[in-house]
Amino acid sequence: MKNVVNIFWFLVVLLLSFGCSTSESSESLADSNVEDASAKARNQPQEPACSVPAINPFDMVARMGRGINLGNVLSAPVEGNWALPVEQTYFQDVAAAGFKTVRIPIRFDTYTTALADVNYENNGGKYIASPDSFQVDSAYLDRIEQVITWAMGENLIAIIDVHGDHWFWESYDVGSTYYKTGNERLAAEDRFRAIWKAISNRFACYSENLLFEIMNEAYFSMSAQEVDFINSEMLRIIRETNPTRNVVVTGGGKNSWEAPLQMNNSFLNSDEHLIATFHYYIPFKFTSSSKENNNVFDWGSQTDINLVNTHFDAVESWAQTVNKPVLLGEFGADNVCGFNYDTGQCGAFGGPTEAAREAYHSYIADAALARGFACTVWDAGHKSNKTIYRADDRSWVNSVKNAVLGIQDFCTASQFIANADIECGTDTGWSLLAKNGADAILQSAEPQDVAQGSTTINLQVSSTANLNDVILNNTTSAGQEWAGKRLRISCTAKAETAAQVFKMRLKATGVTATTYNGSPTLNLSNAYQTYSFDYDLPADLLEIQFQLICGSQAGNYWFDDFTVEILN
Repeated sequence: MKNVVNIFWFLVVLLLSFGCSTSESSESLADSNVEDASAKARNQPQEPACSVPAINPFDMVARMGRGINLGNVLSAPVEGNWALPVEQTYFQDVAAAGFKTVRIPIRFDTYTTALADVNYENNGGKYIASPDSFQVDSAYLDRIEQVITWAMGENLIAIIDVHGDHWFWESYDVGSTYYKTGNERLAAEDRFRAIWKAISNRFACYSENLLFEIMNEAYFSMSAQEVDFINSEMLRIIRETNPTRNVVVTGGGKNSWEAPLQMNNSFLNSDEHLIATFHYYIPFKFTSSSKENNNVFDWGSQTDINLVNTHFDAVESWAQTVNKPVLLGEFGADNVCGFNYDTGQCGAFGGPTEAAREAYHSYIADAALARGFACTVWDAGHKSNKTIYRADDRSWVNSVKNAVLGIQDFCTASQFIANADIECGTDTGWSLLAKNGADAILQSAEPQDVAQGSTTINLQVSSTANLNDVILNNTTSAGQEWAGKRLRISCTAKAETAAQVFKMRLKATGVTATTYNGSPTLNLSNAYQTYSFDYDLPADLLEIQFQLICGSQAGNYWFDDFTVEILN
């Protein structure tokens, strides 16, 4: 009996001991399970949601050609903070102008679960979070998807560029307020993984004409080794759902043309669908000359050109060695005289001359294409210091647009009216604005309606009510050259019926005001006639734009052979 009792108490003690041991180790077991689950989640391959045709990255770069950046829109903390929210018409205008690619900088920080809202370590200080601890707002992804759909609907190649998320790349910079170490660093990395997981999942079924760009200019904060690590991590996530999508990458530690050269060969050799990228704003004292102390306003000497060639040749040589195609993702120079298209004022510190700005954009774009690179010029809208497209009135800074597109050399201008003889086509130097429900189409005339040369503007108005509802805008030009002048502007025109009318108008921006100087209403006939009107320009003129106003009556309008004569 005594032996039975002893056995009983031995079993009780053993069971109690096992229970205590289980209780004491539950937290560490839970930690281990979380850690194992996190590792499995990160390493478990997923079946692609759909099959997207693969395209060789060299063929893609050839297809991309000359493009433009949608700068300062989705890369702002909130869309609309820095520039007008993007509309579908933007992509229509970009495609009509002749661009092939739109790089779309996007910031995710504002719309992703904050680090402060995630418990990423336990009481023992062990890291317990994963990418699944962070979520990107689905409504924001919906908005991005809408924008991408608009772009691709115009047969443009689109690039999702994770751009304004300095909180992440600066988390590696010991001098930044974003700098992080330990578990906080791990959490930041998982937050960035979550962003790329959300992008990759949402856009997995989009065609090969959508590209991903992992980080923008991270090299200002991250070393080459750090960028290589993050590139590899994000690429692994992308490849789970996008096995053959072309991905744009660069290196760390050095900027501008040297950045891609810093990427490790083992990373470059690990994937067949990578496109290397770099940005070019050299010399900075010229390209950013609207800022104080950057007072180099001219560009184009042989020394300037030789420097570009040296840098681009180095990138080309490297690219050939590693067998990767190249995208020049950003380049550009400040507006003429530091002009602000929102306020209508030149900058306090000046800026490039018109000829120098045009020459820089022309040479850089041509130099890129000559080496087999694609390029996307930097444009941040009418409120910025680098403006090419104005979303406020759907017009272009035409001389720069044409310089980037490589079509400026054979276009005939008459003073400030670009493509005055329409021989460069109706989409060069001219843009259509239809408002208040008006419906109009800008197109080339049929051969029987051409006034002279090979091309005439045909404006087809099908629905309108007021004269000012249909406006045909020419390019906007710096106007100081014509300040205080008296001008005579003439054109050749006809209409479908004798009931149709139009006006010629000058938009003149001065130091103190913007004025619209319009001709009287001019009556058209169904035979070509010459129409003229004289204009007196203000002495403080800064900017000038020619416009045709023809929204009173529906029907076909034809215009050609614009001339500007200086009378004094």
